[in-house]
Amino acid sequence: MSPSLQNLLDDPASVPPLPQTYISINEAVEDPESSFEDIAHIVAEDEDLAPRILRLANSSFYDYPSRVSAIPEALNVIGLQQIASMTLAAKLPSICQPTQDSPLDVTEFWRHCIAVGLCSRIMALDLREANAERFFLAGLFHKTGRLVLLKRDSKLAADLLDRTQKENTHLSTLEREAFGLECGEVSAALLSHWQLPENLLDLVHYYAKPVLAKNAVRDVSLLHIADFITQSLAIGNAGERFVPEFSEAAWDYSGLKESRLYYVVEELRRQILDVSPVFLQAP
Repeated sequence: MSPSLQNLLDDPASVPPLPQTYISINEAVEDPESSFEDIAHIVAEDEDLAPRILRLANSSFYDYPSRVSAIPEALNVIGLQQIASMTLAAKLPSICQPTQDSPLDVTEFWRHCIAVGLCSRIMALDLREANAERFFLAGLFHKTGRLVLLKRDSKLAADLLDRTQKENTHLSTLEREAFGLECGEVSAALLSHWQLPENLLDLVHYYAKPVLAKNAVRDVSLLHIADFITQSLAIGNAGERFVPEFSEAAWDYSGLKESRLYYVVEELRRQILDVSPVFLQAP
């Protein structure tokens, strides 16, 4: 890790701590002496989290056939192995925020990230990938590094966002010139700092250049394609004016068939309307 990146992560003003509810749930899931009821109690005690988890369990994210009305039922739908991750996902937009004077529209930023997560998960499920939820998490996290970078220097952040709207330049290019760091690189470092699963790190690190991901090229290619689709459809906005460059190699690596694109796009449009309020609206 470069000294500049390490300094960034060592700054408590730039890097928020993990939510305590997530830590408690993660510890309970890993503790063989904890019961299902213990975990359900932790979720239910968090007045912000509990209604979000219920709403998520009832959403098109899972398409559960009957109404879920209690936290234990919601845990059965989501799964004990996924509840900690979904807790962090539900808390992320509130803990990762730009400065109050930032010109970045934080709601549209997170709408973009949620859409990328949904799109990559939809494609992963269509390809019968194992643990498709990690693709959703990777999409949600893939540009968190941008918030860390822009929060470090709010005046410079405003200048970069203004320039990307006026110049024929990608925001990612301006970030690299100003900070010497890639957005995905910072996102991956943040996840490592938080000690999140290793299988997420490559996904977010190389989403813009999937061929560099070595052993995870196929998985990263799905995230790359999802980011391209989401920006092409103008779902949310993470600060970029232009659709990113598309890697044709990523398409080849992904294994996706062109005939499935219509389904992916329509399913994304259906889910974003239903799922994004879980993370963006007050419960």
